[in-house]
Amino acid sequence: MSSLDKSMESKFNYLKIAIKEERGKWLNAQGVNALIMVYPPKEEKRYLARAREDFSNEYFIDLSKLFVDFIDSYGINDFKELYELYRTSSMFIDESSEEKDLFDMIKYEIELSIQLDKIPILIRTGILYGTDIRNITILESSVVSRLKKPLIIFYPGKIKTDLDGEQKAYFLGSVKASDYRGHLF
Repeated sequence: MSSLDKSMESKFNYLKIAIKEERGKWLNAQGVNALIMVYPPKEEKRYLARAREDFSNEYFIDLSKLFVDFIDSYGINDFKELYELYRTSSMFIDESSEEKDLFDMIKYEIELSIQLDKIPILIRTGILYGTDIRNITILESSVVSRLKKPLIIFYPGKIKTDLDGEQKAYFLGSVKASDYRGHLF
């Protein structure tokens, strides 16, 4: 039985061991230093409460708060007008633009974790649905490649077994996660 089929208690135990053994650097993490905790979306409160308990000294990056800050930077009315006008995810992530977007805000927070010498822990990642910011986007960013400690991503999703017997993660239970990812729990 893989760690994905285990209880929350077991998953957290595996995660602690993986941090200690630097499993995020293993080949199956495809070059990135990342550990991804997959849990049923309905259990997010329980998992995040446990994460805050077990990793209280680390650097939590609450993506839902960053999203609100991003909207506030425009003002709610201007944000709604722009979003309705363009209906594009490029307002959340646009590498060609000089303007600060949501992805820039996430990278900035990860950079802060490096400066503080703490493990960056991404939570409330469900907010990224529809923004075109995916785990692959984050994992391929230059700031993640500089991490000395693993990036931990709390990932609301489901694990499904494909026809070949391989376990695949589905973000929010519907969108298949990229095969380019960190070590799953």
